[in-house]
Amino acid sequence: MTQALLYMHGFRSSPQSHKARIMQELCGKSGIDFTAPDLNMPPKDALDKLSCIFSELSKSHDEVALVGSSLGGFYCARLAQQTGARAALLNPAVQPWEVVKNYLGEQTIYGTTRTILVTPDYADQLQALQTPSFDDPGRVLLVLATGDEVLDWSEAAALYNQSPSLVINGGDHGLSGFAEQAPAVMRFLFESFF
Repeated sequence: MTQALLYMHGFRSSPQSHKARIMQELCGKSGIDFTAPDLNMPPKDALDKLSCIFSELSKSHDEVALVGSSLGGFYCARLAQQTGARAALLNPAVQPWEVVKNYLGEQTIYGTTRTILVTPDYADQLQALQTPSFDDPGRVLLVLATGDEVLDWSEAAALYNQSPSLVINGGDHGLSGFAEQAPAVMRFLFESFF
């Protein structure tokens, strides 16, 4: 059985983020193909890109799972609902249209000198993409840190209260201790992962 994982990074982050590298390493050890596109673009374009990548991966793999962090978790929720794929949302944004209003203009992508121009229509695009529930909530895992300093973890817990969750007491938005939770995430996504 061929398997793939599509990873979605957060706002102003990159495919080389800490969590992406951990997932890539675990996938490599398990023979699971790993894909993490750069999503630093307008929200509608990002979701269109993700939909195309998922479609291509589905043609060449028996199983495609999804993982998304922060804004990537918001995109991941939408893609999971559209495709029915198993997914894990890591400290997901649930109302990013409210947050993005604080970041209008040119923004630097973490760890790089690259920038992205955040325009006022980002909020409208994000609001149009919201996913309030899942047809099959048991296929979506929440990983939430109560110490998240950027987003209120309880908003995601309340919105997706039908989904299984892994709640970390304390922690931070970046899930700096994610290496400890990553194997459990992989077991949830891929039953063949031990």
